[in-house]
Amino acid sequence: MADPPASPSGDGGIREERDVFVPVADISRIVGKIILPNGKVDEEAVRELVSDFSTRRASCESDRCKRAKREAMTADDLLSEMAKQGFQDHIEPLKAWLHKYRLELPCTMEAEPNPLPVSDDVRDWSELPLDVLSAIFMKLGTIEILMGAGLVCRSWLVTAKSPELWRFVDMTRHKLVFSKAENVLCKMAKVAIDRSDGQMESFWAQKFVTSELLNYIASRCNSLKSIRLIGAYYFWDNGNVVIKLAAKCPMLEELEYSDQKQPWSFFTGIGAARPELKRLRVHLPWFDSDSILREMRMEQWSGDDEDEEEEEEEEESDEAWEARHNEEAFAIAESLHELRLLQMAGYGLTNKGVYAILEGCPHLEFLDLRECLHIEVNAELRARCANIRHVRLPGGGPYVRCPELQTIEADGGEVIEMDDLYEMEIRSQRNELAMDNTADNDDYYGENCCWDDYSLPSSPDSPALPMYSMDDPTYYWEL
Repeated sequence: MADPPASPSGDGGIREERDVFVPVADISRIVGKIILPNGKVDEEAVRELVSDFSTRRASCESDRCKRAKREAMTADDLLSEMAKQGFQDHIEPLKAWLHKYRLELPCTMEAEPNPLPVSDDVRDWSELPLDVLSAIFMKLGTIEILMGAGLVCRSWLVTAKSPELWRFVDMTRHKLVFSKAENVLCKMAKVAIDRSDGQMESFWAQKFVTSELLNYIASRCNSLKSIRLIGAYYFWDNGNVVIKLAAKCPMLEELEYSDQKQPWSFFTGIGAARPELKRLRVHLPWFDSDSILREMRMEQWSGDDEDEEEEEEEEESDEAWEARHNEEAFAIAESLHELRLLQMAGYGLTNKGVYAILEGCPHLEFLDLRECLHIEVNAELRARCANIRHVRLPGGGPYVRCPELQTIEADGGEVIEMDDLYEMEIRSQRNELAMDNTADNDDYYGENCCWDDYSLPSSPDSPALPMYSMDDPTYYWEL
């Protein structure tokens, strides 16, 4: 047998014969099993042969990786071994395939980890100037700063408490607004208010507003210019808290109280407290109040005894119907003469109410009346709105994009995970099956209930459901 070639690895010696030549004994043993008695080739035996060869070649190269103190074995190492074993015809196609997929094989032998390179120009992010950190934090937003940016190090915490950083507090369109408890979000908002040190100019909140929070703002934010409340479905302003807040903020120019229909008395109160208000947003999804009232009356009548005579409903005149639908518009026209922007999308006013607003608010530049389906868009209405810079009427368009009239939706920022959708689908299937079996299954609520036959599928990769505890609001502002 010829002498084996010198080792190309640079170790200065001749490698053993087993490191260069194909393990003939093992291959002969495996090849003997490849040809079956019926003359067919056993595919499993072929795979075993290839696997044995690859394992031995990879073992040799991993030894070289260890001697060279490399953590990974690259594809080039295996290509060089294949060239030594006589597989030159397969080198180029394999190179093209490896180049396309950027394949790297992990080393099968443990190697000492290489230390990370240390550069002389490594920046210590904790030593950034205060103004630079403040500029970075302003890009994050209120919730992101409270949730983690201020907890990185002491210098970042000092920056996070800078009053200039809290002039604009925006707690909208964030997934945590829909996942955190109301009391936690209110305490986070109070932290932002305290850090502003009376310099807060804008406060935007979504979903979690309470009367106690608004009173807290009124007592500490005399510089407030803009307050926007979106989707606060569980807050009912029975005590006119919003009006009292507007009265205590002499610099207030913008007010939004959307997704709840406000009565005419609300607009009259706002006009009395802050007649110089410049922007008013009270848009809401359209709903037909007349149909709702009619259905309520029908349900009430259906519950009465048959012997009891039903009182005939007095027919409402057209004038009374129009006056009822334009109460809010008339209140705005009489109380808020300095408005520059008005959003009443979804309200039930008519053309008569629009004309009253245009006459009572001569400085209007932005008007949003989308989904006000009682408005008839005709030539007269368009002519009266011609002097307004941006106006949006129901059923019209397309309109030029206007950032001033962009709305924050009540569910803006809500994230529904795919796992939740999957679980909802499973529950839906359970409910359908339960409804189908209700009539035929007498033991529907007993031990043989069909709920026992179905369970949420699970996989080894899916994590266990966590046990949630009450959030600790102090986490967001204490080290």
